[in-house]
Amino acid sequence: MLTISKTLKLIFLSLITSLMIVACSASDTTVQQTSNSNPSNNDCRTIEHAVDTTEICGKPEKIVVLSPHYLDLLLSLGYQPTGYGFPYAAPGVFQPEDRFNNPSQQIPYLGEKVTTQPVNVGLGGEPSLEKLAALKPDVIFGEIRNKGSYDLLKQIAPTFIWGVRTVGGQWQETIKDMAKILGDEEKAEQAIATHQKAIDQARQDLASVVEKSPKLLLLGMNNLQDQVIVIQPNTYLGEVMQGVGFEIVSLPSVKAKGPSIPISVEALPQLNEADIIIVMGYSQDTDETIDSSSEKSLDSFVKTSQSKPAQQSWQNNQIANGLEASQNDRVYFTTYHLWNGLNGPNGTQLILEELRDFLL
Repeated sequence: MLTISKTLKLIFLSLITSLMIVACSASDTTVQQTSNSNPSNNDCRTIEHAVDTTEICGKPEKIVVLSPHYLDLLLSLGYQPTGYGFPYAAPGVFQPEDRFNNPSQQIPYLGEKVTTQPVNVGLGGEPSLEKLAALKPDVIFGEIRNKGSYDLLKQIAPTFIWGVRTVGGQWQETIKDMAKILGDEEKAEQAIATHQKAIDQARQDLASVVEKSPKLLLLGMNNLQDQVIVIQPNTYLGEVMQGVGFEIVSLPSVKAKGPSIPISVEALPQLNEADIIIVMGYSQDTDETIDSSSEKSLDSFVKTSQSKPAQQSWQNNQIANGLEASQNDRVYFTTYHLWNGLNGPNGTQLILEELRDFLL
């Protein structure tokens, strides 16, 4: 009898949870229909995205973003997040359980622009459906990695998933769709113009550097013992650097279908024509424990620790040290999170600021 009783309780709890999600959805639908009965709010838009065509009505207020990229675009449009999913969990690094109540320390690079205290909905690739359902967002913005959970996410709120953020020109299309969803289409053009203005200014500032050292190689890695990726010219980052005036170095014999080419350290001499090399580290390991009582958190971990393994392995590798850029002290180390994780107007400005620090 005890076993049967426990089983019945579990079934009952499962039914209650399901009913709560359905009730939330029904409640949201009722509210939306009521507000849309007002002619001033009766503006429904249909948006085609990477996995579906989705309709959204009214003006979304509670917005969830499941990656730094969408956070960048959202902030560029002048909106603040209600919920945020962080891209990865770093061992030993403090992450807030419920809310990002100190965004400047908890959200790398973009935290100072976040004026809300967004709910932490878990890892962006695998967000907590329970937290999302409780939050009752008006819209969810997810990346292509959320494709597998799309059918579940769209039951909670209209969900939009676009193509690979690192592909050249993709973010401009995405931000236009986002602005349309949010009912502020003109803000997308303003954000794109801000992005271009930052590039044009950097082109002026770095003209003398580019003239002397025009060929730039962009690499991403954890360390040289693992796979190294070569960023292609037809990418977000390639377009930004070409806008500044650089020529992006790649392997001429390889026709890459994607935004990057994986190589081994032995292939580096084939890229020796590069005058300048930017190495983006993406390590998620840390030698120290960072908790809520420490001044250090996700922000400091990413900014100070993520590129260290790449830098150390480069300095200890004979092949890497033999490259002309190494011989001329023209290799610079940064984080993949900043240079190829934000992929939007805010990220562009931060990248160009760091580029000036490196080269001027």
